[in-house]
Amino acid sequence: MEFKRAVIEVFGGCNYTCKMCPQTSPGRETSFLRRMPFDLFENILDQLTGSPVVNLEGSGEPTLEPELPRYIEAVTRRGFRPYIYSNGSGMHGDYMRDCVDAGLKLYRFSVIGYNRERYQEWMNIDNWDLIHQSTCEMRDYIKKSGSDCSLHSYHLILDPNQTEYEVEQYQQNFIFPTGTTAYIWKMHNWSGNYTPDYTRDDRKKRSCGRPFADEITFRAGGTGGMRGAVTPCCQTLGPPNESLSVLGHASHQSIEDIYYGDAYNHLRKAHEMGDWDAVPYCKDCDFLYEDPEVLVWSNDTNATQGRMLGVNNIAISQ
Repeated sequence: MEFKRAVIEVFGGCNYTCKMCPQTSPGRETSFLRRMPFDLFENILDQLTGSPVVNLEGSGEPTLEPELPRYIEAVTRRGFRPYIYSNGSGMHGDYMRDCVDAGLKLYRFSVIGYNRERYQEWMNIDNWDLIHQSTCEMRDYIKKSGSDCSLHSYHLILDPNQTEYEVEQYQQNFIFPTGTTAYIWKMHNWSGNYTPDYTRDDRKKRSCGRPFADEITFRAGGTGGMRGAVTPCCQTLGPPNESLSVLGHASHQSIEDIYYGDAYNHLRKAHEMGDWDAVPYCKDCDFLYEDPEVLVWSNDTNATQGRMLGVNNIAISQ
């Protein structure tokens, strides 16, 4: 199997306590709050073929890994494209420059809250000015160094009754001043671990397409003392679904054995049949519902409003 994307989490913990994230409540299981050993990281990379995008975050905060530039360089050296999605709290100064110089191709700041007050409310930390400054600092260094790294930002609608207002505020207060390629999304429910103020249209469930996508997700930690747990996607974060959704461990199995193994085949069969009770870690996920407003706004010309990214052509209608 030649994957277009591999999500390889380098660090399972987080230094934020965002109110909508299972890292905060119910809290991630200790066995997943680990660092990805560098030798296991390289072993995973060596099993990949083609020219995949390699995301280095999963569901933890990658900038908590002090040797992050080393991980980025390992991806770059193999001709792959390293991407990072992050809260950005550590992405500034020499650390940021070392990451860019290591060959980083895309960095995305997660900014939940369209001004300082809303940011502090939702991300539970007064880092609005730091993130704004860090984004501009990184933008300027990318230009100065001649790097081809793309700078992105991620935002969420907090009140569905104020969608147009919030889009405008995100644009004026963050997106346009920093010059990011930005995405503004509706909330999602983390496979049922979080209840947003609004829900998806549940009149028709269908597969999200993830089990059939040419991508694979690795956690830094795992179960039973193992590492590199493979899960269907990043949405099964926190108990009980994270442990339930483990399809194998890279520390003890090859990627091929996991991807074509019984657990993965069971997941795919359940999605083909629409048998959501057979996959309890999927059955309450709101990405199974049709919704025309998942992606609310983006200035990325390759993004399609109202769709998830990455699986548009492979979702199975039931």
